[in-house]
Amino acid sequence: MLPCYASTSPLSPQLSSLGTPRLGQSIKVWDPYNVLGPPPPPPPPQMMFNATNAVEWEVYLISHGECQLNLRPDLVGGRCPEATLTPNGKRQARALAVFLNSQGVRFNLVYSSPLDRALSMALLVCQEMNFEKEHIQTSDALMEMSQGHWEGCLQSEMYSAEILSFIDSVQPDFSAPSGESLRQVEFRMVDFLNRTVLGLAEKLRSDFSLHPQNEIQGYSHHNPHMLTNSVHDRDGSLPSHWDLPQKQHQGLLRKKSGKSRLRFVTTTGDHEADDEISPREMNHQSSLHDLSGRNSSYVSTCVGIFSHAVPIKCLLTGLLGCSPVMSQKICIEDSSVTVLQHSWKTGWQIKRLNDTTHLRLF
Repeated sequence: MLPCYASTSPLSPQLSSLGTPRLGQSIKVWDPYNVLGPPPPPPPPQMMFNATNAVEWEVYLISHGECQLNLRPDLVGGRCPEATLTPNGKRQARALAVFLNSQGVRFNLVYSSPLDRALSMALLVCQEMNFEKEHIQTSDALMEMSQGHWEGCLQSEMYSAEILSFIDSVQPDFSAPSGESLRQVEFRMVDFLNRTVLGLAEKLRSDFSLHPQNEIQGYSHHNPHMLTNSVHDRDGSLPSHWDLPQKQHQGLLRKKSGKSRLRFVTTTGDHEADDEISPREMNHQSSLHDLSGRNSSYVSTCVGIFSHAVPIKCLLTGLLGCSPVMSQKICIEDSSVTVLQHSWKTGWQIKRLNDTTHLRLF
């Protein structure tokens, strides 16, 4: 390498700004890009937090266990509020809870159909998983498909050859007298998921953009029981006939803007102060400020939804963008688990379908 001397011309190559590298004792080396200079110090570590991809949701769609309607396949089912879980259905619920615990599943939110067989399933599972029953929220949007005046009637009397032919010709828009069609069930299920889960995700994302990065480091695995008392404080509401609990509007977080409100409940500490502070007040005080002091760079939330086979099938066809008629091609068994996942990057994805692994515990 030839020696290089500094030039007085500003357009001529100049020596390295980091010093004058030398080979031996007297040879100066031209190093315009500081190749021979000491490497620059690494940038300080920063948490790369992207609010767009930060929130990931897992939704466990759980079909209720065996109920009395399963013992009468000759009847038109539908909602039948008097149908309850059989002893076998209760065992299925406990086995599912044991399996979910073994997999490290911790529900942050739980929603259930108000029908007895689904709500009992939710109560049994949540009891084993140490999720407080007071935090289970019910919604008519998760109810079984209504068969109207046909519920409880003999299928042989209702489904004549002529009726079956007519049903096939108008599906997915056929409904029994005063009942629902598959398309209507799909609509209310997808709408519930979008308004509830995605509404909460939108709230979290907006809060992430408002909080400093050091206050947004994730929460779900450290704060497993999160309760939202209002998921529909939005511009517009669900139809009144869904009968969503109006009490959800009592405990909103008024200090932050956004269309939905999210709050957290921690059940890992002692509860000696429960006599002085109501659960809703505890939720309000812990709220979104519990996000501080975490070590992860994203938020993962687990939601349990206890519903029925037909609504779960219709929800899946809606997410897949196919006709509700295709729900007849999907198998959802008693007490089965179907897992959805959602992020702002990928949208909705089906992670598991009709999982009945827990039944091996029998």
